Amino acid sequence: MTKKGKGKLNIITFIYGFGAAVILIASMFKFIGWDYANELFVFGLSIEATIFLISAFERSTPDKDYNWENVFPQLTAIKEENEDISKGYQDAMAQFSVTLNALSQQMNEFNTSIVSIKNEMSESANSSKMMHSNVEEFNNQIDEYNKNMKIINSKYQEFITKGNV
Repeated sequence: MTKKGKGKLNIITFIYGFGAAVILIASMFKFIGWDYANELFVFGLSIEATIFLISAFERSTPDKDYNWENVFPQLTAIKEENEDISKGYQDAMAQFSVTLNALSQQMNEFNTSIVSIKNEMSESANSSKMMHSNVEEFNNQIDEYNKNMKIINSKYQEFITKGNV
């Protein structure tokens, strides 16, 4: 049984975290309205600025190569079968192209449907305008008919009244 050792404390990360904690506490002081909030902000931001300055000069160590085969066993199978790795990429791109073409065709059909619906709605609007115009004309004729009937009725009343006298 192997005992895992504790990791090494990185002083820059520690100071960076400490500065961030001071800024958070300063924010809380500022929100609540307590004293020394501004001083805590200055102190915390000074720590952060110093750490950023120091980390700008920090040298990085190269990462060790990662064994991707442990994460993706398919890679080992591909190497064992001596298949060209780019073939999988080409197959994926071909499938993507087919999907993209199908999507493009569906979008074109959708656009055609929208244009068709627009045209039908435009025709319906024109028909509705014509119907409105015809109903308006019909109403005018009914009004004219009513006026004529009133005149005829008044003439008839006049005739009846003169005829009885």
